[in-house]
Amino acid sequence: LVTCLAHQAARADGLGDIVKAVCLSAFENEMNQMGKVAPAGMAGYACTCVEQRIRSGSGIEAARSQCRVATAQRYPI
Repeated sequence: LVTCLAHQAARADGLGDIVKAVCLSAFENEMNQMGKVAPAGMAGYACTCVEQRIRSGSGIEAARSQCRVATAQRYPI
């Protein structure tokens, strides 16, 4: 049982890493397209938000939309 739980945790961490990597790439592309420079911490905040929402059961688009609003409120640019 402990081995099974450890394996599930490792898979979840791997998925989180993938979500963050894709999110960071998309974030950078979007900022470049808008010609803006993100403040320090903005990308990490946004992508951690997306990862946490997906882990809690939100779909990708819902997580993206909700985190876009939360990030814009925290980092108005």
